[in-house]
Amino acid sequence: MTGTNRKLEGRQEAVLRQMKGLGLRRQSRSYATNLYDIDSTSQLTIASDAPFEDTTEYGESTVLPSVDCGEYSDASYSEPNDESVSPSTSFSSGSPRAAFQSPAGLSSEDFEFLQAHGLERCSPLKDLGQGGFGNVDLVQISLPSGRNFVAARKIIHSPLYAQARYERELRGLVLCAECPFVVDVYTSRVTEDGQFEFLLEYAPNGTLHDMLKAMEQRRRGKDKLLMPVNRIQYYTACILVGLQFIHKRGQAHRDVKPGNVLMAANGRPMLADTDSMDSVTVTKRAGTTSYQAPELWRASLQGPGYTADKADMYAMGITLAEMTAYPAGGNGKLQQLKDDPVGNTPAYVPADLKDLICGLLAPAGKRLTVEQAISHKFFEGVDWEGLKDGPLGINVQLRQAP
Repeated sequence: MTGTNRKLEGRQEAVLRQMKGLGLRRQSRSYATNLYDIDSTSQLTIASDAPFEDTTEYGESTVLPSVDCGEYSDASYSEPNDESVSPSTSFSSGSPRAAFQSPAGLSSEDFEFLQAHGLERCSPLKDLGQGGFGNVDLVQISLPSGRNFVAARKIIHSPLYAQARYERELRGLVLCAECPFVVDVYTSRVTEDGQFEFLLEYAPNGTLHDMLKAMEQRRRGKDKLLMPVNRIQYYTACILVGLQFIHKRGQAHRDVKPGNVLMAANGRPMLADTDSMDSVTVTKRAGTTSYQAPELWRASLQGPGYTADKADMYAMGITLAEMTAYPAGGNGKLQQLKDDPVGNTPAYVPADLKDLICGLLAPAGKRLTVEQAISHKFFEGVDWEGLKDGPLGINVQLRQAP
């Protein structure tokens, strides 16, 4: 059955009952029905169920015993040569293993084993998250050297996620293998029953969305920045460098949002979920509705009407506004800021930060590019070369081991 006559189950029925209980009878069933569609196409995020812990303020934590969390090896940001992966290249389940990036400190023998057998010989440790397409769990792989290596296994089993989407996500991950601000992929495969699997870098500190929710609770409704200015500088700078890496290769992420930013062990943010990544000139609308630039909605009616890299920068502006003042879902104030950034940015936001937010949320013709944003005066004094070392230069560890 379709439309408002569709039978509702589970979460949709619960939402319907809740809305009716609040007296929101009008259009409540259509909202609950649409929720099914939203859930069915939502992005799958990798999130820890442990609360985010900012060790600049709070105390001791435990470390994962005798388990190695993969980190990126130091790599230059040089432009790809003729032998590198082309943005137009399609990857299949038989993609060359040499395209994957080896975690730092892993021997060639261990890495070859990780690529060849990591997904078939991994032992599940705990569930990390679920979404409309599948689920993510924490797994451990015993390597030939005797080391125990942990990673995140992403399993996609939705009929809405087809071979083409798998190849697009894998292509994006491999294309960004040298960038420490995009999540790393170690191997992937398509099973005989048509299930898509990725072995990804484990981000023990959840997502930026998780962190913002925790910081909003800590702020307790006070009119002040969600976090110190230097932390906003750091997280924004890392995401911008990741976007610059992507844009320089003629691609756009097309789904920038806090839920798609994973937090590494040292607190370094990393862009994830590259299944929407495509050429900057693509005109088909993609991404999460509340983070889409205004020109994306006009494009479907007027033909080519935007470039996806500019749409990325608008989504970055909303993400920055959430990091600064209004995490998503905050009583409509975020929408007011999007409608009029100049007039509705809170008074407690420093002038340079406000100017950057307004520049990112400006109309497409006046919106800052990633290079202009990186050169903005808000980032004066930022150590761009040291960004990959994290805000503390040491691991930000969870309070409880998996």
